[in-house]
Amino acid sequence: MLKNKYIGIGLTIIIVSMVFLLYALKIGPFNSPAQKPVEPVLSTTSDKTNENTGEKTDVKTDDKKYLTAMEAWRLGYEEAKKHTEEDPLLIDLTSTDSVVLPQERNDGMDGKRNAWNALFGSKNGNISILISIRNGKATVDNVKKNKTHLLMKGHYAISDVKIDSPEVIKKAIEVLGMQPGNPQIEDDWIKGYHFNIAGFITDPKSSKPRLLLRVTGISPNSPNLENDSLRMNVFFDVTTGEILSASEMTGYDKDGRTNWRDIKLKQ
Repeated sequence: MLKNKYIGIGLTIIIVSMVFLLYALKIGPFNSPAQKPVEPVLSTTSDKTNENTGEKTDVKTDDKKYLTAMEAWRLGYEEAKKHTEEDPLLIDLTSTDSVVLPQERNDGMDGKRNAWNALFGSKNGNISILISIRNGKATVDNVKKNKTHLLMKGHYAISDVKIDSPEVIKKAIEVLGMQPGNPQIEDDWIKGYHFNIAGFITDPKSSKPRLLLRVTGISPNSPNLENDSLRMNVFFDVTTGEILSASEMTGYDKDGRTNWRDIKLKQ
């Protein structure tokens, strides 16, 4: 009888252990839904004590490889060249939070992110190449070919851009008081600061896009009276680094659509 009792206890412990293991595998690391791993990286920050203040701050470790927008573009370009004999021209480059590793509040403050997506295309629209850049490594996610040239056309060369993300984020923070997205605030949507290089329509009378560098963060006026998180966009001329326009959310309308207002820039 005593023997059967111990056997029963042992079976119970084994069953509980198996259930816990399956649950851990299901939710994945960092208490988030399991996703396809990008890089076998575990830690992201370490504590460092400021010798002057004695305060501890988060310091990025070598586990993540951070790149500026132009560094990511060049890396993606070199990978895209392996898949086409034509010159791969940029369609869109953007930093992203869509990764397994948790992104942090200060990510992007120095103009660098560890995760980027880049879309390249040919001048005549016969090929498009989607590339993901994670921790300094470029990987081709998708290559499309079309003999009738119906794919999105590439437009922009690296030589078209004379500025980089570290310059523009500094200006967005100093001039407009842009704040980073806080991972602890779910309504912030973004984490840190994000960057996008692409063609944007700036003239309502023309359908021709203009190549701009956009910085996205959180408005210094966030949250509003309804406690809504207010995002903010600042657009920069890619040749001069000049702020062309800026806008911030003011809230949501009755249908749940975001309302925005233009920010008046000081001359």
